[in-house]
Amino acid sequence: MTNRALSTYAWILAACLAACDGDSSELGGTDGATDGTGLGEDGSTGTANPGTSSGVSSAEGTSAGATTSQSESSGSDSDPTDSGTTDGPGPVSCPAGTLPPGRYNGVTLDHGGESRSYGLYVPETVDVTQPATLVLNFHGLYGNPGQQAMFSQYDAAAAAAGVIVAYPAGISNSWNTGLCCGGAQSSGVDDVGFARTVVQHVGLGSCIDSSRVFAIGMSNGGHMAHRLACEAADVFAGVASVAGVLTMLQCNPSRPISVQQFHGTADSIVQYGGIGPGFPGAEDMMQGWAARNGCAPVPNVTHQQGNSTCETWTACDDGVEVTLCTVEGGGHCWPGNASCTFGSSTTDVNANDVFAQLMETQSLPGD
Repeated sequence: MTNRALSTYAWILAACLAACDGDSSELGGTDGATDGTGLGEDGSTGTANPGTSSGVSSAEGTSAGATTSQSESSGSDSDPTDSGTTDGPGPVSCPAGTLPPGRYNGVTLDHGGESRSYGLYVPETVDVTQPATLVLNFHGLYGNPGQQAMFSQYDAAAAAAGVIVAYPAGISNSWNTGLCCGGAQSSGVDDVGFARTVVQHVGLGSCIDSSRVFAIGMSNGGHMAHRLACEAADVFAGVASVAGVLTMLQCNPSRPISVQQFHGTADSIVQYGGIGPGFPGAEDMMQGWAARNGCAPVPNVTHQQGNSTCETWTACDDGVEVTLCTVEGGGHCWPGNASCTFGSSTTDVNANDVFAQLMETQSLPGD
């Protein structure tokens, strides 16, 4: 990446922090505790419960209006690590005591010698006795799990789709996605390994279909979704990025993988046209994904409404798809959420709805 491009990005981030009034939120939202998710400012609100039978340290979760610890709400004193879970794609055996529907805040795990955390939401629409789809939803730079839940409005989307969603928390509120970003990148944090560990950790207390694990994220979290497509296609069946790009100079996924991109043409933070190597333009980047996946060279328009157009490359290897949804005049925003601090948003396309369509059709190939 050129020095000029780095300086431009650094200036934009500084402007972002000023606009956020120092609240450590790229999203410009309020404290996550006000959004109904119960996730706090640092993504780890709640009283830790190291005594759970699974060895999972979890904050207290809320289920059906009652506050219970993870071990209490599992309905079993048996060790979920003895669940018969197998490696590789395909439905897994359910843990002996699965978590009931509810929100589990500040769930902690050890990775790379550090304590890491994530929030977990199990909607009432999930049958906890059957293997469920899992989504990892990554916050933007200087954001946190609570703000990401609020900004992406993904709790409601998860309930509608009947999927479990985890909101990982980044080191220094950032993700190491190659050439970006923040403390995670400068410290060389293994965030791909962390994402893999979160998937395994959720499976200790929830019944997860390991062939149907997906990732979505905003900005730096969207960068993270692209990196997972490059380096963890054996775990993730598909990914979606909102206002994030592929900030890696090399990308060699182990298999074809479906990728969706949502981007506004007036995004001043992660520019639609790109700012140089490591921050590509949205159109060139998605053409690159189409080429990696062996797709037809010309995409088809699959959505057109108002200022929003989605184009999808089909006839790809292994039945995957590549989609670019462009919002004309759109800013650094989550399509479908009309509220946005950094420019104009849109409701002419809903990123969560388009992502739900991907989840309905994609899964890891069988053994």
